[in-house]
Amino acid sequence: MTRTLSDPVTLCMADYARAQSWGSLPESVRVHTQRAWLNFVACATGGATMPAVNAAVTGLLSMGAGEIPSLGRYERTSLPDAALIGSLAASAHTYDDTHLSTITHPTGPVASAILATAYQLGSVERPVSGEQMLNALVIGLELECRVSCAIKAGGANMGWYMTGLSGAIGAAAAVGRLLNLTHEQMVYALGLAASQAGGLRAAHGSMAITFVPGLAARDGVVAAHLAAADYACSAITIDGRNGLLQVLTGSHDASLIRQGLGEHFESLNNAFKPYPCGIVVHPAIDACLHLQRTHNLSHQDIEKIALRVHPDALTLCWRKLPVTVLEAQVSLYHWVGASLVYGAAGIAQGTLSSVMDPAVRRLQEFAEVVADSNLQDNQAVVKIFLRDGRELEHFTSDATGSVTNPMNDHQLATKFLELVAPVLGERRAQSLLAKSLDMASVNSAAEILQLGAR
Repeated sequence: MTRTLSDPVTLCMADYARAQSWGSLPESVRVHTQRAWLNFVACATGGATMPAVNAAVTGLLSMGAGEIPSLGRYERTSLPDAALIGSLAASAHTYDDTHLSTITHPTGPVASAILATAYQLGSVERPVSGEQMLNALVIGLELECRVSCAIKAGGANMGWYMTGLSGAIGAAAAVGRLLNLTHEQMVYALGLAASQAGGLRAAHGSMAITFVPGLAARDGVVAAHLAAADYACSAITIDGRNGLLQVLTGSHDASLIRQGLGEHFESLNNAFKPYPCGIVVHPAIDACLHLQRTHNLSHQDIEKIALRVHPDALTLCWRKLPVTVLEAQVSLYHWVGASLVYGAAGIAQGTLSSVMDPAVRRLQEFAEVVADSNLQDNQAVVKIFLRDGRELEHFTSDATGSVTNPMNDHQLATKFLELVAPVLGERRAQSLLAKSLDMASVNSAAEILQLGAR
């Protein structure tokens, strides 16, 4: 059906969510979606034993258990709670993917919601194939990223946690596709998800940095299942009067959601992280690692560090002297110091011993950072002043893991095993890697949870 600009955008979104097929997608989109799935399984399994996840599972189980497993966990919870746990775990190491232009972490809420749903459907003799899962993932990612673009273009305050604003919408659409919602029901699901939008970046630096994407997954599952029972919601909740866009931006402009939907794929601008921290810090890490390795620097010889970064890096990762692992995950200063001291920026460099290392603290103190609006979000300039009078400088033009310099397949597989093997053991990690790489051929997506749960 042809839609007009006067129609609520949820009608157009529901059209897309119901019509998109895996086989009709461009090869580039299918490959990118498979990589997003692989990255999610790695992050959710690897983050499953983090303190934030342990606390969340304990709290959820105090309200009742269920039958749905989670990657990397022994426990079984309800369907909504399993969706929450998987998405929460995927962000626990701050290693999850990022749509850099909007700072959305899109895959966690969508993938966790459909994985838990697929397991539940399989238990009632309605198995979801790997291809169906990946198709639902594309649908959810695309709508989530487009909603984020509309919010960002409207000038919403950066204090909003974007994944909490758009994540449930993507998750609801994806789960709705697995539930075979009618068009009317899909509109309900999108509206119910938009009605639950929220999340503040003040949560960063605490366990609650993972809670917002976790809630997005849970809310998407609940929205889709309520819609399946014909729990109705207004069609104007995204672009109508007092809808999501107007409340956040003062505008009704949903053009970035509508334009080219199903033809142009915004989800291709989603990137996978090589470092377990805020992606806005990655250009500076690249520059520090280049200087450290090229010049064989000793951190004791460094007298001062001067950085120019994209404004988002300071807006989101401003903490100069973090005192916890969670604060360090979103500290530009910590990762600059740790990169120069250790010559690496991995999970080990995000541990508390690294955070409190006197050598790292010294470099955090010495770092001076300026926000430069002339830099792009994948760029940074680092200048190091040495005690012997030398000055060393490096400009990162295309940060590792950005859309312009993405992680390759080998790097993603290495990251997968780095995260999963400590949780499941090397043999099971290799098996889960092989299954995840061949997701499109899997007969039942529940096999992922059967293999990846403990």
